[in-house]
Amino acid sequence: MAWHARTDSKRGDVVNGKGSPWSGAMTLGMGWAWLDARIGDNRAHRHVAHQISLALDDECEIGGSSPLRLRQGDALLIPAGTLHCLAPAGIAVRTIYVDPMFRGRNSLAAQTVCTRLNRDDASALLAIQDGKQARQWIADFLGLVGSRIIDRRLRAGLAESDADTSTTALAGMIGLSPARVREIAVRDFGVPPSKLLQWLQLQRAIDALRQSRNLADAAATGGFSDQAHFTRRLVEWFGVTPASGLNGLDISVSD
Repeated sequence: MAWHARTDSKRGDVVNGKGSPWSGAMTLGMGWAWLDARIGDNRAHRHVAHQISLALDDECEIGGSSPLRLRQGDALLIPAGTLHCLAPAGIAVRTIYVDPMFRGRNSLAAQTVCTRLNRDDASALLAIQDGKQARQWIADFLGLVGSRIIDRRLRAGLAESDADTSTTALAGMIGLSPARVREIAVRDFGVPPSKLLQWLQLQRAIDALRQSRNLADAAATGGFSDQAHFTRRLVEWFGVTPASGLNGLDISVSD
């Protein structure tokens, strides 16, 4: 299988050729993920999930519209929709992703700028040892900043959707007009329903890749037209290709 993308480690931008792969472990859950990894190449990207990243063994650079630097042991909340990338390649970072599908609540909707975590929250994040503890840390952290229940109909429809579900089909599933579904999705997730469905497609494809390590199978399971389509979406949402961003990760799924 041929891969056609890498990143310049000084800039975090994808260019032709191969680059530094990510390595480590990822746990996926409903509306959340926990990633312990050594940074590989990644370009600036944005996604539906809020991201909390902790520098484990060295300084970490957060690139994007407002570059920041994290000292070892520091953690940063990067709000959903924020353009960002991580550098330099090779350092260890612990990252939590959380979106409103986690317990059906949008606890970070008011967060619009990157915010450093206080020392207690960062220390608790550092102490995590498994997916169960990661999920509990997320619940505790979100409990501190308040929460708002998202629309239960939309949440249920997304949970029941499959790789081929369109925005129109999603609206029909929950008995609302496409325009109303769009209004609710933007309010609760910050993106239109088409983007939400893409987000879920990526999660299905990543899980399929975990099981088969076959890119064609993963793309088909996620509802992508082909491998190239899956790769483009992964680069758009996570700044990595399957080869550089996923092949070196030990991926598991949490109940």
